[in-house]
Amino acid sequence: MTELAPASSQINSTHPVVAEGGIRLIALDLDGTVLRNDHTFSERVLAVVREATARGIFVTIATGRSAATVRAVAATLGVNAPVICQHGGIVADLRTGEVLRHVTVDRAVVCDVLSLAQQHPSWHPVIFRDDEIIVTEKRLQTREYSLANIEPTVTDDPCAALDSGDPDKLMLMLDPSETAAVLHQVTEFVGGRAAVVQSSRRLVEVHDHAAVKGAALAHLAAHLGLPREAVMAIGDHDNDETMLSWAGVGVAMGNGSPRAKAAADWIAPEISADGAAVAIERFALVG
Repeated sequence: MTELAPASSQINSTHPVVAEGGIRLIALDLDGTVLRNDHTFSERVLAVVREATARGIFVTIATGRSAATVRAVAATLGVNAPVICQHGGIVADLRTGEVLRHVTVDRAVVCDVLSLAQQHPSWHPVIFRDDEIIVTEKRLQTREYSLANIEPTVTDDPCAALDSGDPDKLMLMLDPSETAAVLHQVTEFVGGRAAVVQSSRRLVEVHDHAAVKGAALAHLAAHLGLPREAVMAIGDHDNDETMLSWAGVGVAMGNGSPRAKAAADWIAPEISADGAAVAIERFALVG
């Protein structure tokens, strides 16, 4: 194997190690990594991804969003591999509709958290199940679902709406000032029954322990016949930690969370400086 060492000021204690054949699969988080606040990609990121796919490298996205909401961004980015959605709960081929992996969270856990949320009017729950979104207020329809033209199911009893099947995840929309406290409270409340993560400044999400990006990326790599040393992952938040740790080359954005940076092999520039493109050029487009 060929060892590639970034600048000492940017590297963690472990160096990224790339397989002899080079990087063959790149997994990209969306928000805060390649997708800017205005929901666009920079021209440099698009050009670098095009160059990677032209060289026969697989490029996927690994996001907390559902498969139904990522079709447009995946097409724009030029993704050429099955996508990882719902924090790793779903691996799906958008071209064929085949679902390669689907992990749901126990309905009982979600209903318990929904009961807790009723005691906190500032917590706004949103439930995701396949291509469905279930809310208690119409205004809670997310921007991503609006862009995907998906009409939410509005109900006064979201738990009853889950009688027909377990959900993919529960999302709590919050004021950023309370996100850290809610993360701690829900984590303590749920205990070991499910994973609780902060996915942005105003989102806390509950999903199954197996629905993580690292496990999904390992599943996708195996599906493609690739070892972890041929895989590169780039992300910016706590929910990217597992895939950054698992990949042969784990890259955290300069604007990333402390946990993401601690899990990574290399720290890229911030999204405003096209850090993901810099990382791809450095580790995947060599030679």
